[in-house]
Amino acid sequence: MIRYSLIFFFGTCFSGCFSQKILDLHYYSIFGKEKSYQFFNNSIFDYKLKGDLVYRTHKLVNMNDSLLVFDNDEVVKVSDLKVIKIRGAKISQWLFAAGALFFIIDTGNNLANENAKIVHEQVVLASSILMISGIIVKRIQDKHVYIRKNVTIRILDTNYQNINK
Repeated sequence: MIRYSLIFFFGTCFSGCFSQKILDLHYYSIFGKEKSYQFFNNSIFDYKLKGDLVYRTHKLVNMNDSLLVFDNDEVVKVSDLKVIKIRGAKISQWLFAAGALFFIIDTGNNLANENAKIVHEQVVLASSILMISGIIVKRIQDKHVYIRKNVTIRILDTNYQNINK
């Protein structure tokens, strides 16, 4: 009985759902492989407009044929986009934290044990290597897709309710 009521509940709830709009981005990687990425409503969108120096980060609220609407009521044409940033894994924060903590823990240990040498050269070298690798990883962990002639941006409206009408 519970199974049938759940099937009835989900069937009535999802039959009146609205269509999902998708911002579909197709681009080629450095090695020539075609890649695609999709942005949905209420997703964080990092972009640069033509003439901008810094990235703007807003939540994507709605999409039309060639317009993007953001949470701050800003409307942007797709043709005005210069760069789209696709966020990757946040590994660089772990490297920064590991470099700082390694230095702090070793220095604190030397102070607590009253060693003659408080800061070791090897610890400074290891911490600086971790910090520099964090800077490098921070730059390459996010993909920066420049809008050029080989990049395709489409706004798809997945309305499957009227497919047989």
